[in-house]
Amino acid sequence: MKKDLDLSRRTFMKIASVLGVGAAGCPLSALMLPESALAADMVPLRLYSPHLQKGYNVELFVGSQWNENALLVCHYLMKDWRKNILVPCDRKLYAALYVIQRKFGIPDPINIFSGYRSAETNAMLRQQSIARNGGRATAESPAVNSQHIQAKAVDFMLPGVPPLTVSKYVQTLGLGGTGNYPTFTHMDTRGEPARWGRGL
Repeated sequence: MKKDLDLSRRTFMKIASVLGVGAAGCPLSALMLPESALAADMVPLRLYSPHLQKGYNVELFVGSQWNENALLVCHYLMKDWRKNILVPCDRKLYAALYVIQRKFGIPDPINIFSGYRSAETNAMLRQQSIARNGGRATAESPAVNSQHIQAKAVDFMLPGVPPLTVSKYVQTLGLGGTGNYPTFTHMDTRGEPARWGRGL
């Protein structure tokens, strides 16, 4: 683990005790991303969680393999912070965030607003959304079977880049669902294409 992660051994051991992360092949190849992404010099993935008020620069890959320590940090930043529940999230999300970071060349960290959600947290957010919309669900209300519950979704924002611009690029990755919101982009790895939000 690199020093710039600024992650104490105690914190790392606590995360590691919760997770068991197995080996996997090259995530960029699995995403079928452009050759330029595969050939590019690797740089740290910069992530920040406003809810946890924590941010880390992680070396996501070691050669063509996943950096297991970096995955632990990513899962930590994607946890259900309301319930303090941490589970392994789909690695394709991290590979995609890495490619998105390179695509837009942003100097500041990607802001992670929501990753994994427990069923209880998701239900609470859905009820709040319905209440705000006069007792009805909208396209922006969390789905009952949200991909967040499956640890296959992330809501994020790139500082200085309009969410619609990011959302349109996410669509080109072909991972699954893309949602455009006023202040963030939703991305999930459900497989089949889905999109919602103004401009998509």
